[in-house]
Formats: sequence, C-alpha cells, structure tokens
Amino acid sequence: MSSRLQLILIGFLGGFAFWGLFDQFTMLDTWRAALPMLVLAGSFFFGALAMAPDLGIRRAVGYAAVIAVTTAVLVALKGLDFATGRDMLATDHLVLAMAVLAVMPVPFAVAFGLGGRAGLTDYRVLFTESWNIVVRYVSAWLFVGTAVLVLWLLGALLQLVGVTVLHELLSDDLGMWLIVGATLGLGFSVVTELSDTVSPYLLLRLLRLLTPVVLGVVVVFVAALPLRGLGALFGELSAASALLATAIASVALISIVADEDDVEAAQGLILTASARGLMALVPVLAGLAIWALALRVGQYGWTPERVAAAALAGITAGYGLGYLGALSMGRRWREKLRQANVAMAMAILALSGLWLTPLVSPEAIAVRSQIARFEAGKATVAQLPLWEMGHDWGAAGQRGLIRLRALAQSDAALAARLDRVAAATSAWQVDDVANGGPEMLAMLRSVVTLVPEGSVWPDGLAEALGAQMQPRGIARCGGNQGGQPDSCALVLADLRPESPGPEAVFLNANDYYGADGVMVFRKSEAGGWIKGERLLISADGPVAISEMIAALRAGPPVTAPVTLQTLKIGRWQIGILP
Repeated sequence: MSSRLQLILIGFLGGFAFWGLFDQFTMLDTWRAALPMLVLAGSFFFGALAMAPDLGIRRAVGYAAVIAVTTAVLVALKGLDFATGRDMLATDHLVLAMAVLAVMPVPFAVAFGLGGRAGLTDYRVLFTESWNIVVRYVSAWLFVGTAVLVLWLLGALLQLVGVTVLHELLSDDLGMWLIVGATLGLGFSVVTELSDTVSPYLLLRLLRLLTPVVLGVVVVFVAALPLRGLGALFGELSAASALLATAIASVALISIVADEDDVEAAQGLILTASARGLMALVPVLAGLAIWALALRVGQYGWTPERVAAAALAGITAGYGLGYLGALSMGRRWREKLRQANVAMAMAILALSGLWLTPLVSPEAIAVRSQIARFEAGKATVAQLPLWEMGHDWGAAGQRGLIRLRALAQSDAALAARLDRVAAATSAWQVDDVANGGPEMLAMLRSVVTLVPEGSVWPDGLAEALGAQMQPRGIARCGGNQGGQPDSCALVLADLRPESPGPEAVFLNANDYYGADGVMVFRKSEAGGWIKGERLLISADGPVAISEMIAALRAGPPVTAPVTLQTLKIGRWQIGILP
C-alpha cells in the first residue's frame, strides 16, 4: 500500500474513532474511562500522522501507541480525583498538562527513531521536526477546510437537480468525521511529499523579524518600572499572566533566532543583538511574575490556577537562568542555549507527567491554603471559595468541605454559607442573597476595602451602597462570579468642608466602563446617605479603576482643592473641568 493510502487510512480511522467518542460525549458524565479513551485516540492519531513521514507507518504507529497509552494511563489516574471526565476537562491546567504529554514527546520519538538514544539530545533534529509538524498540520488543516467547503458547495449544487446523496453525507455526523479524517490524511501525505516546498523555513524567517520589536517593548516596560512604581504594576489584575506570556513569547523568538544550528541561525547584528538582549531580560520578566504571584498568594492564598501559574513561572525562571548561563559562554552562547532548551523541554515533560499523579495536586494545595487562611483569620466566610471546592477542585475539594463542616459546628456564619452552597445549583445562586438583607451587608463589608486603614463603616453607608449594587456585583468584589479579589474600595474623605462628616467615594475595578466604576455618597439634610453627583478628574488617558486601587494600596490618598467657575443658565450650570 502506498504511503498516501496509508495516511488516508490513518486519518479515516481517526475520524471514525472521534465520531464514536464525540457522538456519545455524554459518556464523559457517566463513564470514567471516556476521557482517557478520548485522550488515547487524540494522542495516537496525532502522533501517528506526525511521525509517519520520517519513521514510516509501522514505527510511527508503534511509537504513537506508547505515547498515547502512557498519557491515557496518567489521565485515568488523575481522573480518580474527579467525579466525571467533564469536570476534569473544565480544569484548564489539567487540559494543558494532557496536551503537553500528548504532543511534546512526538519530536523526541522521531529523534529517537532516527538516531537512537543520541537523538534525544540532537537539537537539530528536535528543532526541525517540531516545526515540520507545526507546518504540516497547519497546511493539512487548511486543505481540510477548503475541501469541506468545496464539498458543501457541490452538495448544494446537486440538490438543485434532486441529487441529495452528498448533502446527506455531509449532514451526517459519521459521514462528516470520516470525510474530515480522510482529507486530513490526504492533505498530510501531499504536504509530506512536497517537503522541499512546504517547509518551516519561510515561517521561521518571518517570525525572526519580530524579535527586535518584542525587545523594544520589553526594554521600555522595564525602564518605565522605576518611574511608574511596582505598586501600580502589581495592582493590575493580570500582571503575572501578562509577564509570563511575554516571557514565553521571548523564549520562542530567541530559539527561532538561534535556529537548529549555527549555519541556519540568524547572522545579522540586529537580530543577534535582539536575541541576546531578550535572553538577559527573560529572568527579569520571570522574577517580576513570581513577585506578582507571591503578592497575590500572600493576599488571597493558593488556588489551583495560582499553583499552575507558579509552575509556569518556575519554568520561565529555568529558561531565564539557562539563558544567563548561555550568555556567559561568549561566542558559544547559541550552543549552550540549545542545550538549555533541550533540558527545559525534558523538565516540562517530567512536570506534566507529575501533574497528573497524586504527587502533585494543585487542588489539595489550594484547599490546605484556603482553610489555613480561614483558621488564621486572614479570610472571611464570604471569601472562602466554597463553590469551587465542591464543584471544581475534585476529591481534594470535597475533603476540604468535610473539614469546614467540622469547623462550622462552632461558626454559625460558616454553617449557613455551607448550607447555601449545598442547596445551590449554580455559582450564581451562592451569593444571590436578598437585596439589603443583613447577609448581603455583611458580605459587602467583608469584601470592600475601607480607606483610610482602621476606619469603621459609618452608620447607614453600607445600606446606601448596597442599594446601588446587585448581590452579584458585591460577590464580584470578593473575587467570585468572574470578579477579581480586592477590586473594590471605599474611601472616606472630607470633600465638602461646609457639610459635617466625611463623604465616601466607591471604586469598583470590575466595572468595565471606566468612569462608571466610581460612585460618591454624601450625607443628606435628613442625616442619611445618598448618592451624589460625581466630579471625576483624570490626569491623562482613560480612567483605570484598578490603577486607582493600586495607588491606594501604595499610600494614603490626599484631598486637594479645585477652583471651578460655571455658567448658570436657569437651573442648569455648564462648566469646564480643570
């Protein structure tokens, strides 16, 4: 059988397998082996198609089977911590670990098949095969999309003359999966046959050009830090994520500039200097990300997502240290960089494997952290992620709820909250308490930061603020229902010297409309709190509530006078803000 027919057959069988799994996707809720089987099929057919052009069908199938079975076994082992496969798929960091274990070993398997044990550290083969796989799959999927579109058009054309066979085939789930699988195999075989024409070199040469741009942005960012202040940086809600994403992009561009060997590497001064500059800055980005993450953990404790972010930060720090070592080698920096890349790739594989074993459980770490914070008085009942423990954190979360149930015997508020979580059918219902009720007001006081530090809520202010907010909005201030922790603040300040008592300014960084995230309250003549008119002055650029809150954490606010003349026309006044 020709190689083209063999690849078409592999794609055809893959389409049939995925039809069987996805057509019965409800099995993820009832059959514990459903997710491991899905991962087994995906890993096997991906690896078989990717390795067949270099190793031949028989060896590719054998290596793909080893990778797929290993990954599926680890997924099955981790699945024991979750009630259903769907719950496990909803956990992003586990999906990432599964993808790494299914995809990343493939270039190593090709290198081993071509060069034996020595091939496992042959950077030229590893680099070339990795990018070959990317380009082959992208090209093949483009062909699949084009072929399916053409077939749909042909089916519609034949319908006009009463021939519906093609349309019915494309409308059938099994037929569509078989067509997609077969065309993917066909496209992959053609791309492989034209390897001299369809190669990653053009893509790599284009990506290299981004290196000076990324270096320039990172240099400006690092240079501006002393002027802007770290407090404002770490006040941003996704500071660690942005830093880690930039560090990962930098690692990719540095590797592309270094290429597979010194012959193919970029030789121009600008690209070489840019790559070396980024190598020196990757440790800086990693360090800042670790610092930002450490501040978040110190404020709110661990969650599975923060544990995953810490692992990713550790990986970027490993790259950064390796690159610093490579820079110290002078002219041999490219050689040492490639060695560091191979070592880090193996470390990522090992960590991904551990991630799916009981040896590393982000959910267990998060549960221990949250309960410890609560017992130490660092977290209120409203701030405990009880819904997440019960529905997203697997068996470790269930054990955490049992521990909290024991603590609730002497804590009425915790017991009431646990009962609410047990009765709720969605996360929204957990915090959906009655407007103006004592439970909502208690939640409001616990999740909104009061400034100046040590102040107490004036009588009636919580009720006035609560009347302007939905319970879900209050929950978002505490980091629930899609909000961010520490994202709301209430500042007490004397803004109207002619009236007794302070006024209150409420800042809500979860409001996506900038200035609408600011409300002011003042005392009425009757003595109650009412919402007042807002005078918001922005020094420059758009309003960023998160930056305001970060500035509050960096230092206490001060009051400043404003001179303002208005044009009075009847009962209206028109003025220009200074």
